[in-house]
Amino acid sequence: KKRAPATLAQIAATHPLVRTVESGEEPTGPAAEAIRRQVESLLAIDMEDPELHEAMDVVADLWKSKGMGNTAENRRNLRSDLERQAVERCEDFVRQMAPMRDMLRQAEANADLLDRQAQDSVEDLERTDAETRRVVAAHEQLLETRDQLQREHDAAVAFRARYELSPNETAALEARGVYEERGGDADAFFR
Repeated sequence: KKRAPATLAQIAATHPLVRTVESGEEPTGPAAEAIRRQVESLLAIDMEDPELHEAMDVVADLWKSKGMGNTAENRRNLRSDLERQAVERCEDFVRQMAPMRDMLRQAEANADLLDRQAQDSVEDLERTDAETRRVVAAHEQLLETRDQLQREHDAAVAFRARYELSPNETAALEARGVYEERGGDADAFFR
């Protein structure tokens, strides 16, 4: 984009390389091509670019805050001043964010603790589940044993009801002489 003469004059006032090119002098020496590229890049700057205006405002604020003007020395120190200001802002940001960092670290430690506790709880639940299964299996075995004993008891009661002698039958068998008639052999009675 071609620059207006006023714009070029403004640039020339602030940059010695531009003054050299605008005056018609041809730079010479090994740095001539590098100078030419620098001048062309400076002339290619879009002066209406909002980002450029914002950057210039930052520089103006920096110089104003330090009570400095637009001097050659200030322009030479501009980069280091901007870097220093950036470092100061970063340090300020780090100071302001330190409590947040500490809280995040604490939250991370709490999350790790909760994770370990949850794992412990899962292990406890697994052990409890295994123990519960063992107890339930033993309970079922006891119920089976109880049912078997109940069946055997019922069979014994039924057997006794059918084959057990009543008190009268027992008295008749134990009457005098019945036992002795068989020679004192009780088993002979049942033969």
